Amino acid sequence: MTCDDCGTPLAAPAKYCSGACRQRAYRRRAREVVSGSARLDTFVGRHGELADLTKLLARHRVVTVVGPPGVGKSRLVHELIAHRQHAMLVELAEVSRVAGPLPPEPGLLVLDGCEHLLRECADLVQRHPTVRVLATSRELLNVPGEQAYRLSPLEPHEAKRLFCDRATAVDNEFDEHAALLDALCDKLDRLPLALELAARLVRVLTLEEIEARLDHRFAALTVGPRDAEAHHRSLHAAIDRSYQLLSEAERTALRTFSLLPGGISEELADALMPHGWELAKSLNARSLLQPGERLTMLESVRVFAFDALLQHDSVAVRDKLLDVLATLPELDEGEETEDVALGPLSWREERLLRVAAMVAEGLTNKQIADGLHVSLRTVEADVRDLKTVLGVRSRAQIAAWATQAP
Repeated sequence: MTCDDCGTPLAAPAKYCSGACRQRAYRRRAREVVSGSARLDTFVGRHGELADLTKLLARHRVVTVVGPPGVGKSRLVHELIAHRQHAMLVELAEVSRVAGPLPPEPGLLVLDGCEHLLRECADLVQRHPTVRVLATSRELLNVPGEQAYRLSPLEPHEAKRLFCDRATAVDNEFDEHAALLDALCDKLDRLPLALELAARLVRVLTLEEIEARLDHRFAALTVGPRDAEAHHRSLHAAIDRSYQLLSEAERTALRTFSLLPGGISEELADALMPHGWELAKSLNARSLLQPGERLTMLESVRVFAFDALLQHDSVAVRDKLLDVLATLPELDEGEETEDVALGPLSWREERLLRVAAMVAEGLTNKQIADGLHVSLRTVEADVRDLKTVLGVRSRAQIAAWATQAP
């Protein structure tokens, strides 16, 4: 093993042989990142966000951009500093520690991807009280004077523009007025990463084929640029990075909450598990649940969490949820029931239940596909998922469950 900076052989496992080597590598990396921050593709939308961030940086010493995986935090700050002088960008996503004292203090220090190094980043910010800091993270650094800027998915028209821009780049005959485009963008949560990955598929697939594959989006959205960081090369990697940083209790809660497409209330959360509402608020602070009248999940996060649930205790969790829902007060006539609907996704759960009912009627997969106007492959996957979530092995057992379900 040798020093990453000077090449001196090292007697013990380490990256550098001295603090001086560490600092040289740190400064070199910062220069490389700043000089390479310009992107070859166009920056679409987010003009309001850029203006907001510029104002916040003028008023506050520390501003942290937070938001769900794939929402475009890194790209936004890269665009903000692309033509800004005296800005030092440090990309942290693929490093295991933050370097020590800064070189001669920059006008703006940008810490991109702080979520796995929160304490070290907070310490660095507090050791340099005169440096203005812009950070990106799934959650706040929690330092004095920090201002949060919560980045949301794109507006519908901006999501469509981004998809069309990236699709046209790989297929100049792409139809920007395709009728399915709005629904496709919505299904992708209008997340820039998901939109860009899906747009790259137009080279080989139609929009209808792309939309059909979104039931299994993590197998489809895996063709990110080779020069992107690992967690930006696939939608699954982006969400999994946040998932792996959770405590085991938070992971269990996220998996359980994937069965509540209508959102999570305090009553339901606490009924489902000890300290459920505290865990829900923790997941909200970590950008995996979205705020509102109820805490909700983006569709892509829900699919990820539900897939994780299938690999753990899905039957026990579902039974517990059914028991909890059975104890809730009955709704008045005409009151909406969607808030307590079961399913990994409201639209997908409805189809799974219909598939189960049609299996009980004795229909073949081909007949079910024709009846629901979906592909045979989709129905085959639905039947497999039903077997997994119900803990059964045969279509006959799915039929038995469907006929006995309330």
